[in-house]
Amino acid sequence: MLTLIHQETFKLLRKKSTYFATILLAGLMILFAVLAKLHPKYFSPVGMFNNNFSGTLWITFFMIAACGAIVAMEFQYGTVKELLYRKYNRGQVLMSKWLVMFAYSLYLYILAFVLTIILKVSLFNNTFAFSKIGAGGHTLIENVGITMSGQFIGLWLILSLVLLLATMFKSATVAVSVGFIGYFASSVIANLMFTLIAKWEWLKWNPINMLSLTDQITDSTYKTFTRLSTDQLLLGNVGYVIVFLFLGYLIFRKRNV
Repeated sequence: MLTLIHQETFKLLRKKSTYFATILLAGLMILFAVLAKLHPKYFSPVGMFNNNFSGTLWITFFMIAACGAIVAMEFQYGTVKELLYRKYNRGQVLMSKWLVMFAYSLYLYILAFVLTIILKVSLFNNTFAFSKIGAGGHTLIENVGITMSGQFIGLWLILSLVLLLATMFKSATVAVSVGFIGYFASSVIANLMFTLIAKWEWLKWNPINMLSLTDQITDSTYKTFTRLSTDQLLLGNVGYVIVFLFLGYLIFRKRNV
């Protein structure tokens, strides 16, 4: 298992896209921080700080692409056969990919958090303080940590579905495209979903509603829309992640190579 994890890590580090994502993430965060500095009327410095200068949004896109490719490309290029012909079983192969993607997403989130702090100190040190009280009675720095934690959980709800889809397609492009379409579609139908939940409350357990975790963490009144407590949303996210990964495992185990 450790050998598989080492191999997956080696493959990830050999990809140019891995380094490109790091550079692009830093560049985009710096860009939005500069915009907030130059045009505070249009880009609120406090608001941009709370949103990691858009860092977590871009991480979602990078991770959807990475997770869609890490499984589907093995089938696209036939390399999965080489892994399965060795002493490893399918469960070990798939789990090693999950663990490497988890570590990669954690790395990007830590990078975004560190860059957020650096940009705040560099550009907005005299504009607002870390200790300023924000939403929910927490300080701004606490809000950033809490928000990022909720976003990370929500990210893995999305990625677990992408990893499931990746086991169903032979083309990495198709898997990534479906992942992006699903992500944007969930955002579009969110308001409609709340209307449907108000009419049929049992719909509150759908996975799209679980993506409201971050919003509800920062604004407790959001529960009037989700009809779930924050703890229930948290458990729902974890539950769906487990279900989607398990379904992906079942498909991967039975799939012809």
